[in-house]
Amino acid sequence: MKVIFDISSVGDNPKTRTGIARTAWSLADLLHQKLGDNLSFSATGSIEASLQTERLLNSYPELRPAIYPVNSIARSVNQLNTQFSKNYSDKSIFQKIQQSTLLNISRLFNIIRQPIAPEILAEADIFHSSYPRIPKQVRKALPNRHLQTVYDLTPLILDEKYFLPGQRGITKRLIDTIQPDDWVTTISDATRNDLLNRRQLNPEKVVTIYLAASPELFYPVSDKSIIQAAREKYHLPEGDYFLSLHSLAAHKNMDHLIACFKQVIMQEKKKDLHLVICGGNKDAALSMINANQLTEAELKFIHFTGFVDDKDLAAIYSGAIGFIFPSLYEGFGLPVLEAMQCGCPVISSNTSSLPEVVGESGFLVSPTDKDALCQSMLKLYYNSDLRKNYSQYSSDRSALFSWEKTVSETLEVYKRIIV
Repeated sequence: MKVIFDISSVGDNPKTRTGIARTAWSLADLLHQKLGDNLSFSATGSIEASLQTERLLNSYPELRPAIYPVNSIARSVNQLNTQFSKNYSDKSIFQKIQQSTLLNISRLFNIIRQPIAPEILAEADIFHSSYPRIPKQVRKALPNRHLQTVYDLTPLILDEKYFLPGQRGITKRLIDTIQPDDWVTTISDATRNDLLNRRQLNPEKVVTIYLAASPELFYPVSDKSIIQAAREKYHLPEGDYFLSLHSLAAHKNMDHLIACFKQVIMQEKKKDLHLVICGGNKDAALSMINANQLTEAELKFIHFTGFVDDKDLAAIYSGAIGFIFPSLYEGFGLPVLEAMQCGCPVISSNTSSLPEVVGESGFLVSPTDKDALCQSMLKLYYNSDLRKNYSQYSSDRSALFSWEKTVSETLEVYKRIIV
């Protein structure tokens, strides 16, 4: 079985990888372990994705590229477009028109090009896209032998205020290009149901395959010195802390979490309880601080770390008295599983896919119910025995998810496709 796996979403910078990119790269590694040289890697999402993937694969000579080289003109246009993208808000109208023109030219190049090396495509049995839509080149060469992974339809489900028109447009174009008889994998039953409700597809060809958290990165850390080192590195406070981790996007519902935590602090008058929010960048954190009108006094209890190195995440999860994920909607909710795998008690929204991940091993509350979230925090804060029990529940539940299971089920779908 020869497979081309599209990793357009991965990029060439590990520090910029969020959920989809991390998932695609983990699956790519495991598929390579199973398939070896029978696995090739493409990047069809954009010119920039192809160039980044070229650079990435140059660092991994054991991985076989399937990218048809981007021509010099397209490279030059992409380079100019990248330069124009910097400080976009400071540009004149004329400069913004220039950038828009360059962007449209780059998109045109991507539409008309043949992104996959023809000789590798000719010998392939299956093409699997880890995110971008199936290109016409693949549909022609491998009819009914391609697989699209869909993570979520969140931008199309939530109110428009949570996503820019461009983000909604990307999701809509992806979903609308899936054909009635295409093979699709989704990362939760919630996403599968959302997709089948929107598109008339063959349900037997839409398969849920759950994600997993890396056992090398996410595990219970019992050594207090390691936890303390991570606390010092990211300037975390002394005392107990609740943790939340994600991109700080609007639908992650941070305003609600901050409001609830502020209420707990004011009500209980506790000076040794903190909220640590990891992820996002400095601009996103500053925007969050301003939007919630956090005072200097409140910022002694609410802390934004920004980016956290993968190798430090287990210690930060393990040091928390609870992980809080109040998201309005998720395709899977990987940070919840990461926390559970570290033995951290979890408070999560009861919407979309999250109950599939948490089950009965954590607190499930409405993402709009302020009292329910406050009460859940207080229960964990005041009851150490309860924290211990839910720590064990988290560990037990997380054992149901594994990358070995994910890749095994993916290979089973491949076999079904080529039968």
